[in-house]
Amino acid sequence: MTFALLQARAAACVLAGLLACPAAHAGRPMTVDDAAIAAPGTCQLETYALRADHLAEYWATPACNVGGDWELAVGGAWADDTSGPRSQTTHHFRLQAKTVFKALETNGWGLGLVLADQFRAGRSGDGDLSLNVPFSLSLRDDAVLLHVNAGMMHAETGRQHHATWGGGAQFRLDQRHSLTAEIYGRQHGGSRYQFGIARALIPDRLQIDATWGRRLARGGGEPVVTLGLVFQSH
Repeated sequence: MTFALLQARAAACVLAGLLACPAAHAGRPMTVDDAAIAAPGTCQLETYALRADHLAEYWATPACNVGGDWELAVGGAWADDTSGPRSQTTHHFRLQAKTVFKALETNGWGLGLVLADQFRAGRSGDGDLSLNVPFSLSLRDDAVLLHVNAGMMHAETGRQHHATWGGGAQFRLDQRHSLTAEIYGRQHGGSRYQFGIARALIPDRLQIDATWGRRLARGGGEPVVTLGLVFQSH
Protein backbone atom coordinates (compact mmCIF):
# COMPACT_ATOMS: atom_id res chain seq x y z
CA MET A 1 0.00 0.00 0.00
CA THR A 2 1.40 3.42 -0.98
CA PHE A 3 2.05 6.24 1.48
CA ALA A 4 -0.80 8.22 -0.12
CA LEU A 5 -3.24 5.38 0.49
CA LEU A 6 -2.01 5.01 4.06
CA GLN A 7 -2.59 8.73 4.54
CA ALA A 8 -6.10 8.46 3.11
CA ARG A 9 -7.00 5.57 5.37
CA ALA A 10 -5.54 7.31 8.40
CA ALA A 11 -7.56 10.42 7.57
CA ALA A 12 -10.70 8.33 7.26
CA CYS A 13 -10.04 6.73 10.65
CA VAL A 14 -9.41 10.09 12.28
CA LEU A 15 -12.56 11.47 10.70
CA ALA A 16 -14.64 8.56 11.90
CA GLY A 17 -13.17 8.94 15.38
CA LEU A 18 -13.97 12.65 15.43
CA LEU A 19 -17.51 11.98 14.36
CA ALA A 20 -17.85 9.36 17.04
CA CYS A 21 -16.00 10.96 19.95
CA PRO A 22 -18.99 12.97 21.07
CA ALA A 23 -21.18 10.40 19.47
CA ALA A 24 -23.44 10.73 22.37
CA HIS A 25 -25.26 13.71 20.97
CA ALA A 26 -28.03 16.22 21.54
CA GLY A 27 -30.01 14.64 18.78
CA ARG A 28 -29.91 15.17 15.06
CA PRO A 29 -28.56 17.23 13.53
CA MET A 30 -26.05 17.98 16.32
CA THR A 31 -22.97 15.99 17.25
CA VAL A 32 -22.45 17.82 20.56
CA ASP A 33 -24.60 16.32 23.32
CA ASP A 34 -27.21 17.93 25.59
CA ALA A 35 -28.26 17.37 29.21
CA ALA A 36 -31.59 15.75 28.37
CA ILE A 37 -32.98 12.26 27.84
CA ALA A 38 -36.16 10.86 26.31
CA ALA A 39 -39.26 11.00 28.48
CA PRO A 40 -40.03 7.85 30.54
CA GLY A 41 -41.65 5.13 28.44
CA THR A 42 -40.77 6.76 25.09
CA CYS A 43 -38.34 5.85 22.33
CA GLN A 44 -36.80 7.45 19.28
CA LEU A 45 -35.01 6.24 16.16
CA GLU A 46 -32.27 8.33 14.57
CA THR A 47 -31.09 7.47 11.07
CA TYR A 48 -28.66 9.30 8.83
CA ALA A 49 -26.38 8.95 5.83
CA LEU A 50 -22.89 10.50 5.83
CA ARG A 51 -20.61 11.35 2.94
CA ALA A 52 -16.97 12.47 3.28
CA ASP A 53 -14.46 12.28 0.43
CA HIS A 54 -13.86 8.51 0.22
CA LEU A 55 -16.11 7.51 3.12
CA ALA A 56 -19.84 6.72 3.25
CA GLU A 57 -21.70 5.68 6.40
CA TYR A 58 -25.33 4.75 7.06
CA TRP A 59 -26.42 4.76 10.71
CA ALA A 60 -29.57 3.69 12.57
CA THR A 61 -29.77 4.17 16.34
CA PRO A 62 -32.89 3.37 18.41
CA ALA A 63 -32.95 4.72 21.98
CA CYS A 64 -35.47 4.29 24.80
CA ASN A 65 -35.93 5.60 28.33
CA VAL A 66 -35.70 2.64 30.70
CA GLY A 67 -37.03 3.08 34.23
CA GLY A 68 -37.19 6.85 33.99
CA ASP A 69 -33.56 7.61 34.88
CA TRP A 70 -31.60 6.14 31.97
CA GLU A 71 -31.81 6.37 28.19
CA LEU A 72 -30.29 3.30 26.52
CA ALA A 73 -29.30 3.20 22.85
CA VAL A 74 -28.00 0.50 20.50
CA GLY A 75 -26.79 1.69 17.10
CA GLY A 76 -25.43 0.06 13.98
CA ALA A 77 -23.77 1.29 10.79
CA TRP A 78 -22.64 0.13 7.40
CA ALA A 79 -19.50 1.96 6.19
CA ASP A 80 -17.82 1.95 2.79
CA ASP A 81 -14.25 3.26 2.41
CA THR A 82 -13.10 3.77 -1.20
CA SER A 83 -9.73 5.37 -0.45
CA GLY A 84 -7.84 2.23 -1.47
CA PRO A 85 -7.68 0.26 -4.71
CA ARG A 86 -10.69 -1.72 -3.50
CA SER A 87 -13.78 -0.58 -1.69
CA GLN A 88 -13.68 -1.77 1.93
CA THR A 89 -16.97 -2.38 3.71
CA THR A 90 -17.17 -2.61 7.49
CA HIS A 91 -19.94 -2.77 10.07
CA HIS A 92 -19.92 -0.77 13.29
CA PHE A 93 -21.97 -0.88 16.49
CA ARG A 94 -22.52 1.50 19.37
CA LEU A 95 -23.83 0.88 22.89
CA GLN A 96 -24.75 3.94 24.94
CA ALA A 97 -26.25 4.77 28.33
CA LYS A 98 -27.21 8.32 29.28
CA THR A 99 -28.61 9.89 32.44
CA VAL A 100 -29.09 13.40 33.83
CA PHE A 101 -28.13 14.69 37.27
CA LYS A 102 -30.21 17.82 36.73
CA ALA A 103 -32.78 17.91 33.95
CA LEU A 104 -32.68 20.84 31.55
CA GLU A 105 -35.64 23.16 32.10
CA THR A 106 -36.85 26.19 30.17
CA ASN A 107 -34.65 29.20 31.05
CA GLY A 108 -32.60 26.92 33.32
CA TRP A 109 -29.63 24.59 33.05
CA GLY A 110 -28.96 20.88 33.05
CA LEU A 111 -26.11 18.42 33.62
CA GLY A 112 -25.80 14.83 32.44
CA LEU A 113 -23.52 11.81 31.90
CA VAL A 114 -23.03 9.63 28.81
CA LEU A 115 -21.18 6.28 28.71
CA ALA A 116 -20.57 4.58 25.36
CA ASP A 117 -18.68 1.84 23.55
CA GLN A 118 -18.26 1.92 19.77
CA PHE A 119 -16.68 -1.04 18.03
CA ARG A 120 -16.32 -2.76 14.69
CA ALA A 121 -17.93 -6.09 13.89
CA GLY A 122 -15.68 -9.02 14.70
CA ARG A 123 -13.87 -7.32 17.57
CA SER A 124 -16.10 -8.76 20.34
CA GLY A 125 -16.93 -5.36 21.77
CA ASP A 126 -13.27 -4.28 21.92
CA GLY A 127 -13.68 -0.68 20.77
CA ASP A 128 -13.58 2.98 21.71
CA LEU A 129 -14.86 3.57 25.25
CA SER A 130 -15.99 7.09 26.07
CA LEU A 131 -17.31 9.17 28.96
CA ASN A 132 -18.93 12.54 28.30
CA VAL A 133 -20.41 15.18 30.61
CA PRO A 134 -22.84 17.52 28.83
CA PHE A 135 -23.91 20.89 30.30
CA SER A 136 -26.86 22.72 28.73
CA LEU A 137 -28.33 26.18 29.16
CA SER A 138 -31.76 27.38 28.00
CA LEU A 139 -32.25 31.02 26.99
CA ARG A 140 -35.26 33.05 25.80
CA ASP A 141 -37.83 30.34 26.59
CA ASP A 142 -35.84 27.64 24.74
CA ALA A 143 -35.42 29.79 21.63
CA VAL A 144 -31.66 29.37 22.15
CA LEU A 145 -30.05 26.30 23.69
CA LEU A 146 -26.32 26.24 24.48
CA HIS A 147 -24.39 22.99 25.06
CA VAL A 148 -20.87 22.38 26.37
CA ASN A 149 -19.26 18.91 26.50
CA ALA A 150 -16.17 17.60 28.28
CA GLY A 151 -15.05 13.99 28.44
CA MET A 152 -12.50 11.25 27.87
CA MET A 153 -12.15 8.47 25.32
CA HIS A 154 -10.03 5.32 25.37
CA ALA A 155 -9.28 4.60 21.71
CA GLU A 156 -8.92 0.95 20.73
CA THR A 157 -6.48 2.00 18.00
CA GLY A 158 -3.18 2.70 19.71
CA ARG A 159 -4.60 1.99 23.17
CA GLN A 160 -4.52 5.70 23.98
CA HIS A 161 -6.61 8.03 26.11
CA HIS A 162 -7.88 11.27 24.62
CA ALA A 163 -9.67 14.24 26.13
CA THR A 164 -12.82 15.15 24.16
CA TRP A 165 -14.71 18.41 24.05
CA GLY A 166 -17.45 20.26 22.22
CA GLY A 167 -19.63 23.35 22.23
CA GLY A 168 -22.72 24.20 20.25
CA ALA A 169 -25.94 26.15 19.98
CA GLN A 170 -29.45 25.48 18.71
CA PHE A 171 -31.58 28.35 17.39
CA ARG A 172 -35.35 27.88 17.05
CA LEU A 173 -36.65 29.80 14.04
CA ASP A 174 -40.30 28.80 14.42
CA GLN A 175 -42.35 25.78 15.50
CA ARG A 176 -40.95 23.62 12.69
CA HIS A 177 -37.47 24.91 11.87
CA SER A 178 -34.19 25.22 13.75
CA LEU A 179 -30.54 25.93 12.99
CA THR A 180 -27.45 24.55 14.75
CA ALA A 181 -23.79 25.53 14.94
CA GLU A 182 -21.08 23.61 16.78
CA ILE A 183 -17.41 22.88 17.16
CA TYR A 184 -15.95 19.70 18.64
CA GLY A 185 -12.86 17.53 18.72
CA ARG A 186 -10.51 15.36 20.67
CA GLN A 187 -6.94 15.48 21.90
CA HIS A 188 -4.43 14.45 19.20
CA GLY A 189 -7.30 14.18 16.71
CA GLY A 190 -7.99 17.75 15.64
CA SER A 191 -11.22 19.73 15.67
CA ARG A 192 -14.20 20.19 13.37
CA TYR A 193 -17.00 22.69 12.96
CA GLN A 194 -20.48 21.94 11.68
CA PHE A 195 -23.71 23.71 10.75
CA GLY A 196 -27.13 22.07 10.58
CA ILE A 197 -30.78 22.65 9.79
CA ALA A 198 -33.82 20.67 10.92
CA ARG A 199 -37.49 20.70 9.90
CA ALA A 200 -40.28 18.97 11.82
CA LEU A 201 -42.44 17.22 9.24
CA ILE A 202 -44.77 16.14 12.04
CA PRO A 203 -44.08 18.12 15.25
CA ASP A 204 -42.69 15.89 18.04
CA ARG A 205 -42.96 12.85 15.76
CA LEU A 206 -40.97 13.06 12.52
CA GLN A 207 -38.00 15.30 11.64
CA ILE A 208 -35.76 15.67 8.61
CA ASP A 209 -32.35 17.32 8.95
CA ALA A 210 -29.01 17.96 7.26
CA THR A 211 -25.51 19.11 8.22
CA TRP A 212 -22.37 20.40 6.57
CA GLY A 213 -19.00 20.63 8.29
CA ARG A 214 -15.25 20.42 7.83
CA ARG A 215 -11.97 20.29 9.69
CA LEU A 216 -11.04 23.37 11.71
CA ALA A 217 -7.58 24.14 10.37
CA ARG A 218 -5.84 26.52 8.03
CA GLY A 219 -7.33 25.81 4.65
CA GLY A 220 -10.05 23.59 6.14
CA GLY A 221 -10.54 20.32 4.32
CA GLU A 222 -12.34 16.98 4.71
CA PRO A 223 -15.90 18.31 4.20
CA VAL A 224 -18.65 16.12 5.62
CA VAL A 225 -22.34 16.15 4.66
CA THR A 226 -25.13 14.24 6.40
CA LEU A 227 -28.85 13.79 5.82
CA GLY A 228 -31.04 12.29 8.53
CA LEU A 229 -34.49 11.36 9.77
CA VAL A 230 -35.67 11.15 13.40
CA PHE A 231 -38.78 9.23 14.49
CA GLN A 232 -40.17 9.75 18.01
CA SER A 233 -42.78 7.73 19.91
CA HIS A 234 -45.28 8.97 22.47
